[in-house]
Amino acid sequence: MAIIACYSDTPAGRLAIRRGLAEAHKAQDRLLIANLDKEPITEQHLDIDLDALLDLGVPLQILPQDGPVHDAADFVLQAEQEHSAALIVLGLRKRSRVGKLLMGSIAQRILIEADCPVLAVKAKD
Repeated sequence: MAIIACYSDTPAGRLAIRRGLAEAHKAQDRLLIANLDKEPITEQHLDIDLDALLDLGVPLQILPQDGPVHDAADFVLQAEQEHSAALIVLGLRKRSRVGKLLMGSIAQRILIEADCPVLAVKAKD
């Protein structure tokens, strides 16, 4: 089992990482990071204290990508199945009606299609 946290370089994405870490610690589980950004990331991008992570005993893994993620929802849902995820943590942000219509909603697809519970977090504006 694992906790999957969805990363994007936004306040909501960084909050999802921190909340995923807390949930993984509480469940004594590992934390898997699904990078939804186009650029590859390292642990330094995650905005968490890696020494504290080691003290908590939470194993951390950034899920590998085969090139840029074209469908972020599919990437997360596939990772959920491959790693038997117990929970998915994702950050939400406000979007206009037009933005939702044109871009679709990654969060909505994950919420509806995931087989495990999904925890949505929202950063302060």
